[in-house]
Amino acid sequence: MKIKFLVLAVFSALAAPAMAVNSVIDLSSGSAAGAQTHVGVMGSSFVDRYFFSLSQPVVGGLGASDVQLSYMVGPATVSFDIGGLTASLWSDLGTVGSFDTGVDSIVSAFGTGEQVSGSFQLAAGNYFFQIGGNTMGTTGGVYSWAASVSPVPEPEQYSMLLAGLGLLGLIARRRVGR
Repeated sequence: MKIKFLVLAVFSALAAPAMAVNSVIDLSSGSAAGAQTHVGVMGSSFVDRYFFSLSQPVVGGLGASDVQLSYMVGPATVSFDIGGLTASLWSDLGTVGSFDTGVDSIVSAFGTGEQVSGSFQLAAGNYFFQIGGNTMGTTGGVYSWAASVSPVPEPEQYSMLLAGLGLLGLIARRRVGR
């Protein structure tokens, strides 16, 4: 019986299960930020998803950064590090906070590195950004993330700007003509 338990414990430890965080974030104020810690077996992978909803078209940006920490606890060194940090943005055709396999489409991928960021222009709808990587520190890994959005100017705003510039040009021309 002890041998079976020991074999099961060894296989469980070697499996290094994938970790995941699924969160709904609020971008109604224009921005959101946070940090996520994954404590676990060195080399275990994770994929985190942050869901959000947009009520109008926006321009904005997403970014994530590996936070490397190292400190002493008694005689041992404890470290947090992430390898292969990746970020991508997806549209979600379902409800905010759900992940509908087979119906989500990628909007943009930001690549791999210690710091990843990207900018986007999105229509109203449901989205999520995904951050993944591997815990490389002796205790796990930590990353920070930030997202910001601002409304896309309406066509009427551009036409008002052009009309105002045209009026200023007309006034300047009349003054030169005098």
